[in-house]
Amino acid sequence: MIMEMPIPSYVGESRPYGNVGDMRNSGWEFELGYKFNVGDARFDIKGNASYLHNELRNLGNDTGFLNYGINQFSGGGTRAENGQPFPFFYGYKTDGIFQNMDEVRAYTKDGKMIMPDATPGDIRFVDINGDGQITTEDRTNIGNPTPKWSFGLNLNAEWKGFDLGLFLQGVADVDIFDATYRQDIASGNYPTWVLSRWTGEGTSNKVPILKQGDSKNWVVSDLYVNDASFCRLKNIQIGYTIPKSITKKIHFDRIRIYAMAENLFTFTKYHGFDPEIGANANVSDSQKPYTIGVDYGTYPQARTFTFGFNLSL
Repeated sequence: MIMEMPIPSYVGESRPYGNVGDMRNSGWEFELGYKFNVGDARFDIKGNASYLHNELRNLGNDTGFLNYGINQFSGGGTRAENGQPFPFFYGYKTDGIFQNMDEVRAYTKDGKMIMPDATPGDIRFVDINGDGQITTEDRTNIGNPTPKWSFGLNLNAEWKGFDLGLFLQGVADVDIFDATYRQDIASGNYPTWVLSRWTGEGTSNKVPILKQGDSKNWVVSDLYVNDASFCRLKNIQIGYTIPKSITKKIHFDRIRIYAMAENLFTFTKYHGFDPEIGANANVSDSQKPYTIGVDYGTYPQARTFTFGFNLSL
């Protein structure tokens, strides 16, 4: 964990960076394989899965937490905090959309309106600390970009000169923050889910009204947090080895022709380009960890097709 190290103020220098944090990763790993024959066909199957529990034990600073914003967004971002996963999405929880003014007036605490400035079409934010108002103190953990489950599957098969290799991989129980909506560009493109925005009573209970200059609704909240679980056919290869009775006649020991595809299919509920999001490469090394799982419209992994042959003398 790269953090600023404590240093007395009278020294007159800025705090140096050092690896002063303490983080714990614990979990389980499983692997199972099986080989078998069916007639002339041979099969080799191997699967693996791992469960990860990630916890920041000691950030190494005075407060025990550190906030990092998300570009073009206000009201939160990502956060490091002792006792929590590192990092996690930090913002407001939502509880639907106000459909009319009666619902605004009915959202109260001890007889006082919690969101007196709200109008129909606005998000109903959750009063986490129960003080009867929505403030920055109501921000909380709204998602975890570190997958709890990772898994993979390898399948290899051979039959009368034909061979098949297949590799599946994926993750589960992980979140992604869709940061492709640019709040600072009113005329810019919007993600397609904005089409389901509130346009009148009963039209939406999730996506708020869309209006220029709106600083109330479009803040960091679980509205942007999506399930990033996926299963991807990472690689598949089909080949055929020409019988030796033929290859010897042309003075080759072995000839194999093959076709291969990478990233052929991805099964996911995420609506963006690619659910497999790494860290933002355009920030400093000390800030990169705080951008994990934030989707700024990252270019997706390419689907590629390869055809070729192998010759052995």
